[in-house]
Amino acid sequence: MKYYILLIFSLLNLTITSQNLDLENKDSVLFGQYLPDLEITASSAAFVKKWNRTKFYVKSVYDYAKICSAMLTTFEDSLSKIEGKYSRKKYLSSCNKTLKKEFGNEIKEMSVNRGIYLMKMIYRSTGMTTYEIIQKYRGGGTAFWFQALCLVNGQDLKREYDSENEDLLMERAIGLIDSGKMTYYKRVPLTDEARKALKQNRRGKKRKKKK
Repeated sequence: MKYYILLIFSLLNLTITSQNLDLENKDSVLFGQYLPDLEITASSAAFVKKWNRTKFYVKSVYDYAKICSAMLTTFEDSLSKIEGKYSRKKYLSSCNKTLKKEFGNEIKEMSVNRGIYLMKMIYRSTGMTTYEIIQKYRGGGTAFWFQALCLVNGQDLKREYDSENEDLLMERAIGLIDSGKMTYYKRVPLTDEARKALKQNRRGKKRKKKK
C-alpha cells in the first residue's frame, strides 16, 4: 500500500533528530526491579544512556504502533473473508485511504530512529515485517527493489523483533508501559475506523486471557 511506501521514504530521506534525553534518578531503582537478569558489559553511564534512549523512542511511537497494528489486524481479518481479486483490490484501496486519513503526514515526518522503532513494534504486534507487508499488498517485485534501496541506505525492511536479545531493552520498556509503570506520549485515534480497530483489539486480548 502507498502508506507503507510513504513509511519507507520517510526512513530513507529524513535525518536522525537529536533528542535531549535526561537521565532520571529513579532509573537505578528500575534497573534493579525490572532488569535484574541483564549482563551489563557497558559502563553504567553508557547503559543508562542506552536505556533512556530506548525509553524515549518506545514512548514516542507506542500509540502509533498500537493504533496502526490494530488497524492492520482488522484489515487482515476482513481481507481473509473477501473473495475475488477485484473485491480484494477495492478493499485494500479503501484501507489505504483510511490509513492516510488517520495518520496524514505524521509518519512521513518521523525521524529514522522513530521509524525503526515503529516498524519493530508493528512486527511485534502483527508478526509482519515491512517487507512482508509491501510484498503482500504491492507485490514481490516492488518489495525486492525497496529492500535493495533500503539496504544501500543502511535500513532493512525484513527487520524483525528479537525480544530476548537485540530488542530486550525495548521489550522491557514496552512492558513497563503495558503494566502502567511508565508513562508515554499519548496519541489518540482520529478516525472512527481506528477507534473501532482498537476496541476489537482489546476484546480479542480479553478473550485470549479468558482462555
